Amino acid sequence: MRFHVDPDIRKASTISSDFYRDPAVWEEAKSKIFAKSWQFIGDADSVKVPGQLHPLTLLEGCLDEPILLTRDAQDRLHCISNVCTHRANIVVEAGGNERFLRCRYHGRRFGLDGRLQSMPEFDGVEGFPCESDHLAQVPFGQWGKFLFASLDPQCSLEDFLRPMAERIGWMPLTMLNHEPSRST
Repeated sequence: MRFHVDPDIRKASTISSDFYRDPAVWEEAKSKIFAKSWQFIGDADSVKVPGQLHPLTLLEGCLDEPILLTRDAQDRLHCISNVCTHRANIVVEAGGNERFLRCRYHGRRFGLDGRLQSMPEFDGVEGFPCESDHLAQVPFGQWGKFLFASLDPQCSLEDFLRPMAERIGWMPLTMLNHEPSRST
């Protein structure tokens, strides 16, 4: 970014209003700040049981990245891209409980871990599937029951949360429940 903030507070000055109004600055902030930091995406209760799916958009209105939380048959939690690697179709449109994922465009079938299992009329094709055919893994982590994701994390979730954990780690966070009527 083209703005300078002096680390010496005695030399503080008001930042240019362009910082808040320039669309190019906003686009740069999306990639340099929001895509590299950890974002709260919900809690583990959204995918409690094996087979459960929960599609969501990472930072709607900012990053607008379609992602998918799944819990596989081995009770492992996954955060994967919700965009098919073939024609960029959304794979899962609504939550539910499934044994596998299927893209409605050409019928690609993925495991709940995002790995491509099959595609109609592609049996025996050499080099298929390859790594780029699987749904992309989205870096994610868990703090108590709270889930966080990042497209390109600058640091580990543990490092990111450490200052907060040091301040409020004594609170019974696992007992907190989201109350939609108290959110705007």
